[in-house]
Amino acid sequence: MEGFVYDGDSDTVSEPFENGTEAEADQDGRKGPRLRFIIAVMLVIAGALAGLAVYAAQWKKSLWIKDVVISGNRVYPVEELMQKAEGVVGKNLDSLDSSVLINSYTALPYVKHTDVIKELNGIVRITLEERIPMALTANGDKVQVIDTEGYILPFRSLPAPLDGVPRVSGVRKRQTKGERLPKMQERSFSVLSEMIQAVAASEYARLLIRQVALSEENNTYFTTAGSPTRFIVGNGGNYKEKLKKFEIFWQKVVAKKGLDRYATVDLRFRDRVFAVENSQ
Repeated sequence: MEGFVYDGDSDTVSEPFENGTEAEADQDGRKGPRLRFIIAVMLVIAGALAGLAVYAAQWKKSLWIKDVVISGNRVYPVEELMQKAEGVVGKNLDSLDSSVLINSYTALPYVKHTDVIKELNGIVRITLEERIPMALTANGDKVQVIDTEGYILPFRSLPAPLDGVPRVSGVRKRQTKGERLPKMQERSFSVLSEMIQAVAASEYARLLIRQVALSEENNTYFTTAGSPTRFIVGNGGNYKEKLKKFEIFWQKVVAKKGLDRYATVDLRFRDRVFAVENSQ
């Protein structure tokens, strides 16, 4: 039986709606204006954003570089680094090619990485990550610097406290394909790095050691300031323990008998120190 609606106040019978109730029909009637309103609002917002983008682009073109700020440097003085940014101040901020500055600074041998940020207040901020000097080495008459990754750098005067790094002999190099700087052989560098780290963590040895001589035959040794004695530590093992034995030997023996008394002091053996006196 088909449905019908009975109106109690009249004798008429209302015909049924084909697709839903009368309330649903009213809602459908209101959807059209509401949708048109939402679309209009979205168009207004989109137009406003586009206008702001155009304004921001024009505003950036009117910005000029007021200053260059360099940070992160320890090896290079600011005055030297500022020469790489000569002519930047006064240029249009938007026209500055950051990659040109990055390449210019990264080309410096002691610079590992460069970041350039253009700030909307007219400041160009350059942040450097420099290589950290670990030791000095001599190649004939030419002195070079070894960094903490094993790269061999051209010599330059180092500021304190970087100028106190020890000298190293017996360095073996290798040229890595694609690298612009030569590098130490991995095994040789591993021995030197472990040795230098142990020296830096020691209590007294770091104040005395001045020269490290690398040897492939497990005879790596170091010497101290003012003494020809060779303190043999070898090419592996616990360097902290060996340096502790060195400090005890220095305080109890060398300090009493003099710096020139011994030719070699072998620290490679557990709980023992073998000292060989000079034949003179």
